[in-house]
Amino acid sequence: MRPAVRISDIGLYLRCPRLVYLDSLGKLPRYSSAKQILMRSLALSLLQKEDLEGQLKEALQRLRVELPLVYDLEGGELEAALKEVDGEIGSMAVGLIGQMEHLIPFEADVELYSERLGLSGRLDRLAPGKTPSIIRTGRPPENGIWKRDRLMLAGYSLLLGERERAKVEWGQVEYPGLGMVRKVAIRSTDKARVLRLRDRICLIKDGQLPDRPEGSPCQSCQAQQQCEMRHSLASRFF
Repeated sequence: MRPAVRISDIGLYLRCPRLVYLDSLGKLPRYSSAKQILMRSLALSLLQKEDLEGQLKEALQRLRVELPLVYDLEGGELEAALKEVDGEIGSMAVGLIGQMEHLIPFEADVELYSERLGLSGRLDRLAPGKTPSIIRTGRPPENGIWKRDRLMLAGYSLLLGERERAKVEWGQVEYPGLGMVRKVAIRSTDKARVLRLRDRICLIKDGQLPDRPEGSPCQSCQAQQQCEMRHSLASRFF
């Protein structure tokens, strides 16, 4: 039996199918900046609706000690991120005041699995109303959410729907740095596309090297060198 396709694999595929291939070979370098890790940890530190700024400041001091024990972070990078985020806490708290009903109470890092669907994933937050919520440290589009996030939420909704035996109609993306939460309706067409992408990803994981998509941002890709090496090796045999 094939291992389940993870929702993160779908996110990789939507960036570039070759990232899935390289990841299946263990050749994909993974990197999250200190600020990305810090912001996600801060977003999940809020447990009450009162004194958000105080909660964030307290969590920031705790994370200064804890993050180096968990992640392989350069001390200088972490200190720079801590200083930058410390200056943003006030605006984060103000933005989040009107959003807390969408965030707590919650479960964090929820592992989901369906043998029937052939999907699995770890959800950042299971928000009130059994709402799947993912945390993003970048900037949102002008309206709505990015396509990649929309489809990943559709994937999580399939898993949650099976676990809870209920239709999951809404998802959300959190932008903690902006104190923003954007709710989106889960579309049937997106859920259907997730299942089609699952099948394509299975083929890639079975060893099928996918074509490089047109317009892919190769110059800024962290796997550019590994991708070119793998493509050159494959060309020798075909």
